[in-house]
Amino acid sequence: MKKNILIIALITAGFSWGQDVFEKYEYDDSVSYFSISPKMFQMLAKLSIETNDPEADKFIKLVEEIESFKVITTESEDIAKDIRIWVDKHIKTQNLEELMRVRDKGANVNFYVKSTKNDDRVKKLLMFVTDINGDQIKLGDRNPETVLLYLSGDIDLTQISKLVNEMNLPGGQQLGKLN
Repeated sequence: MKKNILIIALITAGFSWGQDVFEKYEYDDSVSYFSISPKMFQMLAKLSIETNDPEADKFIKLVEEIESFKVITTESEDIAKDIRIWVDKHIKTQNLEELMRVRDKGANVNFYVKSTKNDDRVKKLLMFVTDINGDQIKLGDRNPETVLLYLSGDIDLTQISKLVNEMNLPGGQQLGKLN
């Protein structure tokens, strides 16, 4: 009986250690969490939307190529530290390479990617923003200190900057400077 309890405890500890930071804090009131599932992107891709606006057409094409979109923000220093640990580990385990590092008005913005064969596109994009001043970004009644954005799919970096700007997240302007 004691062996079974020990085995269950070890398995449970292993699952919580490897848990995705987004899943870990999804229901935590200390964070703002936003996620669009792959199923939603599949449904959006099936819609036949026609516009006469070339910019809107590019945005629709971008949405069709995204598989997953997640954002987590927090004001909590403890959660921010935990997010940083996850980011550092994730960069190594997923072989992400640093794309760009920006310091703007005290905020640190780091971009990491998993590249494709095409230089303008990436498989994964991770944007990690820390040390945000209270007046730089406001999400509802919150002033986050840390933002983590994670995208996967066949991602056009030039279009992602527009999406990040539309969501009023830091880093979109810096991404836009890449093209």
